[in-house]
Amino acid sequence: MIAVTGATGHLGRLVIEALLERGVPSTGIVALARTPDRARDLEARGVQVRRADYTLPETLPGAVAGVDRLLLVSSSEVGQRAAQHRNVIDAAHRAGVGLVAYTSILKADRSGMQLAAEHRETEEMIRASGIPFVFLRNGWYLENYTENLEGPENATFLG
Repeated sequence: MIAVTGATGHLGRLVIEALLERGVPSTGIVALARTPDRARDLEARGVQVRRADYTLPETLPGAVAGVDRLLLVSSSEVGQRAAQHRNVIDAAHRAGVGLVAYTSILKADRSGMQLAAEHRETEEMIRASGIPFVFLRNGWYLENYTENLEGPENATFLG
């Protein structure tokens, strides 16, 4: 069974859609969400929806129970990520999750960017847990900018 954290966020939802499009049976996917009601459309398609709140460790053991592979989508709460991620990693370890894929940051192990520190710490926690892992070291996401773009009615074209 594959579980995806942040299932109601941009990336989490896209991952679940991609899994379904690639033929992964919906019954083999678990959508982990802080607010499960926001994932009811996935549930209607046969995806299991479970509550998983990074800041509430008591929600995590049941969320990852029976999971073979877990995509840990990085928290968006800068300054709180490491503690939140530790909660998920601890629960995954106790549940016997077989693989954790983590959405880290480009060059997390050697970057001097302040933002990289929490990702580096999370990677270290995952390594120390003994769970097999994959680090997805992405560059800055374009969607971090698109919400700030003005619509075409305000655009100025050169030409």
